[in-house]
Amino acid sequence: MWKAEGSEKVEPLQSGSLDSNCNSLRLPSMMNTSWFTVIFVFSSIYCIVSHPKLELWFQELFPLKMCPANASMETFYGIMFDAGSTGTRIHIYTFIQRSPENPAELKGEVFESVKPGLSAYANQPKKGAETIRKLLEMAKNAVPPSHWNKTPVVLKATAGLRLLAEHKAQALLSQVRMVFEDSPFLVPDNSVSIMDGSYEGILAWITVNFLTGQLYGQEQQTVGTLDLGGASTQITFLPQLEP
Repeated sequence: MWKAEGSEKVEPLQSGSLDSNCNSLRLPSMMNTSWFTVIFVFSSIYCIVSHPKLELWFQELFPLKMCPANASMETFYGIMFDAGSTGTRIHIYTFIQRSPENPAELKGEVFESVKPGLSAYANQPKKGAETIRKLLEMAKNAVPPSHWNKTPVVLKATAGLRLLAEHKAQALLSQVRMVFEDSPFLVPDNSVSIMDGSYEGILAWITVNFLTGQLYGQEQQTVGTLDLGGASTQITFLPQLEP
């Protein structure tokens, strides 16, 4: 397994994460799709995920309280903030749940981004949080008012905040949390946090294999992923174990 200093061994997937204060790999990115889509897909269909290891990962990453309160309805929404090293992006998703037995279908996405990222406001946390407030205004226009209090809003920060001093990173997250709580949307527990690099790699892998139909395939012929970000790199694959 290839892994960076400080990363954990994760079974059965193998994922390595390398932040920019290590010797970065300079390889072309093979993943064009944002893995943030899958967070709301899987948090809303958590109860029908059959693989026991996947259940453990999702339960730790996204507790059941994160499931949208209106998940039993035909249409529901999710708001995800990607707080990266070079900018902050908002993804506003619309899902259709046709039946409880089947995964939710992604029907639409509204996307916007601002630069620089939150880490640029390390000494001005309130100013950094204001960039989040402006993006949330877009969510009010994209989500029907009747669904505001049922629509979860979540921010996951990656390497940009991982590389900050802990007290500065936490000050930024606290200000963002206050902005969330001042909004009309559903704010789950631990809705604002820094994502570990290993889980970032796992979610990239899940996204690619979910969107290509490999997660639910009988033969489980999955593909590996390489996610080259602004300040970190993740390589994730399912190893072939000898019988």
